[in-house]
Amino acid sequence: MSNTANFDYCVQLGLGPLKAIFHLALKNEEIFPHNLPPIPVNLGGHAATVSVRLLDDETDPADLSLDDSKHIRFDLPLEISVQIPDSPDPSLSQVTLKSTVTAPGKLNHWPVDGDDQLGIEFSDITPAAVTVPSLTGLPTLDSGRFEAALHTRYESLPTHSFTAVGNTLNVYDGTRDPTLNPPNKAGNPEIHGTLETHGSVDYLKVTLPIHATITNPIPWANYGIATFYRQVDQQSGTVCVLMAQEPADPALASTIAFDGGGPIAAQIASALKPQMIAVLAGFGSVCEPWFTDADAKALIAEQAAAYLKPLRFPFFTPRSGDPDHPLSTPVGFLLPPTGTLAVLMNRRSGAEADDFAPDDFRGGNALALAIGRAMLDETIAKAIADQFPGLNGDGAEVTTAEGTATLHSLTVTPSDPGEHDTAEGHLWTEGEAEVHIECWPDPDVSFSAAIFLRLDVVETDTECSGTFRAEVGDFDASESCCDVFVDLLIPVVGWIMLGVVESMIDSVGGELADQIAGEQSRALQPVPPVVAGVAELQGCLEGCETSSQGLVLPGKLRIRREGTSFEDLADNGDLPRP
Repeated sequence: MSNTANFDYCVQLGLGPLKAIFHLALKNEEIFPHNLPPIPVNLGGHAATVSVRLLDDETDPADLSLDDSKHIRFDLPLEISVQIPDSPDPSLSQVTLKSTVTAPGKLNHWPVDGDDQLGIEFSDITPAAVTVPSLTGLPTLDSGRFEAALHTRYESLPTHSFTAVGNTLNVYDGTRDPTLNPPNKAGNPEIHGTLETHGSVDYLKVTLPIHATITNPIPWANYGIATFYRQVDQQSGTVCVLMAQEPADPALASTIAFDGGGPIAAQIASALKPQMIAVLAGFGSVCEPWFTDADAKALIAEQAAAYLKPLRFPFFTPRSGDPDHPLSTPVGFLLPPTGTLAVLMNRRSGAEADDFAPDDFRGGNALALAIGRAMLDETIAKAIADQFPGLNGDGAEVTTAEGTATLHSLTVTPSDPGEHDTAEGHLWTEGEAEVHIECWPDPDVSFSAAIFLRLDVVETDTECSGTFRAEVGDFDASESCCDVFVDLLIPVVGWIMLGVVESMIDSVGGELADQIAGEQSRALQPVPPVVAGVAELQGCLEGCETSSQGLVLPGKLRIRREGTSFEDLADNGDLPRP
């Protein structure tokens, strides 16, 4: 159990600030490009281009959640436009698919301008790691699309008039070929198709306007309709009508029906059927790019992974303005149960493989800073040694207005609430001193007291500053003189020992407070003032809590787009969403 694990410092941020930073990063085109250049792909044998657009607005909001100790899962609304210039179906020349994908980003650190920063990167993402819960814009399989494809294929045929042994068969599609002789009959009927399912197989039932001119064995001419069924074959990325494949089911065999012509019409239709089937085969397999739900999701996952792979954005950049307090590479851990990002700095023991997640000390605060017990003990020891040189030898001389004393021992121990009959967490102070009083033997005095660190905060619309001070609780003092002098000595000793304790507070508490204050405003800022051009952050520490684990300074966080105030963001409707 530790607030700082195997490190000296830990900063914890709540999910709200993380989301705010993320939304501001999304608005930065250098970090998250909103529109990617077209990407060439091949769909069903057709050259196509794919364009990816990132969305984040009130209609399509982005979001994030914590996956595990090292990954954040992002909900990213993407719009993917597929352009297929030579699609047989004109309505498929552009298909726009839209989905909010979820993708994991990994906590990592990298140097920027000489400072290591902690952030999220996607370098190891794969399409398999991207999930596509649902999508819109998927084309539907309907007769209209196939009719459009057949119209396109009709126009691409080199001829629409077919002659064999002196007999001519014309095929029509409205007025798409005005050179045919004779022209299409009155009303200019077009090729028409409907989808039907027979058994478990999908077929396209097509009616094709025709005209037959017979010279052999007898002169004869008439308009008619050819009706045929062709299987619809769906494959990955394509859907095809197999125009050359006559169904095996006799009920689905191709037929020709003329508008009139008497009893001979049926014989002519039967004789022309092989020629008609050959004409249909000339259409080839009418294929077009096609997206099933699974195909579309696979395409979106592939493009989302390709989009995210080179991207990364920062969450935290520790900066030290004091060479006496260097800050090392930040190491991040996520605490999913409470929605907390913990940033550890200055590894005290072990190597990277030994790092472990700290306890969650943030509580309900947006921000909290912890200083580890070992670091706090070192700070206290240094303060005592600097203020009371000689303490470990013959003692340190202490002079007050009430008198002088020789301090022989002094310990300051971070303590939990409830210890030493003190409800509040505190620095428990114990010591021994020899008090010098003229004309009396020097009494040996032991003393103890609780020290409370206070943080006085001054906050304005533009800044937040805090001043640390120390308070002393009730102290106990005892002396070893003869009882006859008790009534005289205790008041004198009391005044002198009060001076000793206050002197110790001024030194230990004061220096400790000064160092903490320096770390807040100068040496160790709770959060960086600017996150890599994304946002301006202002951490405001609002208190100081002492325990046996060290110090915790809870606070709050102000976030705004760099160079833009909250008021400006509100006016533009760009405030980060929770």
